[in-house]
Order: sequence, then C-alpha cells, then structure tokens
Amino acid sequence: MTANISLDPKNLISPSELVLLNGEQFAKKVLLGNIQLLHTDVSVSIAQLAQAMLTAAVLADEAAGNIHLDVRQGKAMFGLRKVNNLYANPTPQPNQWPQYSLESKLPEIATQLMNDEDSHQVSNLIYAWLRQDSAQPWQSAIEMVKQGMAERGLLDRTEEKRLKVLTVVNYSLPSTTAEMTRQLPVQPVKQLLDTCASSRQDIWGLLEKELKKAIKDRTEQDNDVDFD
Repeated sequence: MTANISLDPKNLISPSELVLLNGEQFAKKVLLGNIQLLHTDVSVSIAQLAQAMLTAAVLADEAAGNIHLDVRQGKAMFGLRKVNNLYANPTPQPNQWPQYSLESKLPEIATQLMNDEDSHQVSNLIYAWLRQDSAQPWQSAIEMVKQGMAERGLLDRTEEKRLKVLTVVNYSLPSTTAEMTRQLPVQPVKQLLDTCASSRQDIWGLLEKELKKAIKDRTEQDNDVDFD
C-alpha cells in the first residue's frame, strides 16, 4: 500500500473524486463536449475528465492491493488475430475505500465477474459499474461519481423539473468539502498516472483501450430505421 495521503483508502475523498475536484489539472477545454467543474467556473472536456477519473480509480485500487492487473492474450476478428487484454484480479482482503466511491465498487464487481472465467476484463468492470446505456457514457461516469459523493454528504444534490416531465439532478460543492479537498495534495494522484504512462506503457495503453471499449459498449445505438 502506498503511503501517499491522497491514495489512502482511509481518506474521505477517493482518488477519482480528487480528480473530479481538481479537474483542470487532468483535462483541458475542447471545442465541443465540455463540463463546468464544481469548484470553479472553468470548463473542461467531459471525455478527458471522465477518463482520468476512471484511470485513477483502477490504478488506485491496484496501488491499494485491491486488484492485480494482468495482461492476457485473447482472440479478435473471429479468432484470426491475437490481441492483449487487461484483467483485474481481485485480492482476498481488499482495503476499504469510502462507501459509494468508484474505488469501492470495482473490486466487488471484479469478484463477481471472476465467477465467469474471463469476464473480469477491465472493460467489463466499467461496463457493469455504469449499469445502463446512455447517449453520453463519459458524462454518466462523472455523474455517478458525483452521486456517490452526494450519498456520503460530500456534495449537495438538488432536482429540478424541465418541460414538466424531465427531472434534472444538479450537484454543488459545499464549503466543507472544498476545504477538505484543499487539505489533500493532488500530486500523488498525478504521479500515479504519470508513472504508469511513462514506466508501464503496456498497462497504460491497454487501460485506455479497455476504458474506451466500455464506453463504446455503453453508448446508446440509434436503431430507428427510416423507410421513406
């Protein structure tokens, strides 16, 4: 287990949540598809922010000894081509991250999927965690992390009706959580990602591939057919 305070499961804010609350350090604004951060008026790329959050969660679970990342060779193109896939093997006695956090969920899902041979591929963990398809799965991932924080009282949650039928959930950052975040250095989380990207390039590349596969598989498909 790493001794870095920001990666300690005993902290009330998990690494993926710390990425969310320091989003401008992990993502940049793009032409289309941005989200305003909770702690500032700055907006950043939804996809970049969500990918950084998911990556931090997986690597933090590994650093905490909750999962072991394993590269295995599989088949693609109807068995005509061999590819490497990334698996998350759960450990017997995982450290407990804060309840409702993404980090707390991934080892549980990995344990469940281990019962079905090779189904504990990282993409399947994220796919299962997202629970349902959506038009914007990257956005859904961010909202689910916010929801977990709200369940623990770290974010304020309000609902509003739009067009009288659509319920929209809004989250805001209370001053107590903002102050708590300032007490937790974000550098250890950045270092966790940077070290993987520079020193474990095979894992880094496969992790990116697995996350994007999960998002692609959770993207709603337009099945409408125009017969005109």
